Amino acid sequence: YKMMKQEKERDMLAAVVKKPGELVIEEIERPKPGPRQFIIKTLAASICNATDNHILEGIFDGSHDRYPQVLGHEICGEVVELGSEVTDVALGERIAMYTPYGAFQEYVPVDRDGYGFARVPDNVDSETASICEMFDGAFRSTIACAGIQEGEKVLIVGAGPMGLTAAAAAVAKGAEVCIMDLYENRLHIYNRSRMSAQEIVEAIKSDVGEIDLACMCIALDRSEEEDAFYVPVEVLRENGRMTSLNVEVKLEYHNHKMNPFHLNRKNIQYRHMLERDGTIGDFQKGYDMVSQGKIPMQKLITHRITLDQLPWALDMCHNHLDECIKFIVYPRSGK
Repeated sequence: YKMMKQEKERDMLAAVVKKPGELVIEEIERPKPGPRQFIIKTLAASICNATDNHILEGIFDGSHDRYPQVLGHEICGEVVELGSEVTDVALGERIAMYTPYGAFQEYVPVDRDGYGFARVPDNVDSETASICEMFDGAFRSTIACAGIQEGEKVLIVGAGPMGLTAAAAAVAKGAEVCIMDLYENRLHIYNRSRMSAQEIVEAIKSDVGEIDLACMCIALDRSEEEDAFYVPVEVLRENGRMTSLNVEVKLEYHNHKMNPFHLNRKNIQYRHMLERDGTIGDFQKGYDMVSQGKIPMQKLITHRITLDQLPWALDMCHNHLDECIKFIVYPRSGK
């Protein structure tokens, strides 16, 4: 990917995707808050291994399908400026969130009535808080909405950062968890690169038994046989449940080997969070579980970088998943 350093001095440093494949580190104007906005200073941000690369490649299909844009959306920051109508947020308060405005910049606007955010507990460091943004998908979309009961058996498909977060949240809920992935550098897993899908089905049934809940924590099916949905459907019990991340990738990049009749055959119930506003409490609950020591999110951090190292880090997250899990990004001031 192309990276250029613009010499014109402005207000803050940012990583901007000018167009698909072109990442630029440049000075841009520091944001000013509207009446119902406030500004945070970035304390730590983190790379979303899938979505940030999808945006850079130009295959994201959704709210980030626009150019130019500041890259990144996982962030923890300190409130440094308040809009005239914001009265329930304090200066100096640390918050963490998904941001549609881009995380890889020094200052970020926050819409008080927008997507929602979590207040970071005092005993959670800013690096860990930034990667806790993954609770949006890995807890709200997959675990909280599933209604897990203690002792239930859960299969996580995909042991990337989101899958590992979902697995830890399921364990915190009292579930017995098993995981399937293509790599072995993260947890003890059923390795799809070394075992056939049928071998994994038989192994799970022998080791664990029938599964109550399957969580699809993948963006794309990377298996050569494109059978990522086969295993969970086969190991789920009758009337079992399935949840998944909502990863917006353009249709031509999705594989289509899931037969919906198999879901009907076993009466599998598909669940997803009903509405974002109604589940923002689950987002905060994830941070609270980290604060209480129930979910060791900090163990996912493998690398720390500054903006000038982003091209290398994004390549690692895309092409060398066996060598990394989570990158923390620090915007570096040009002044």
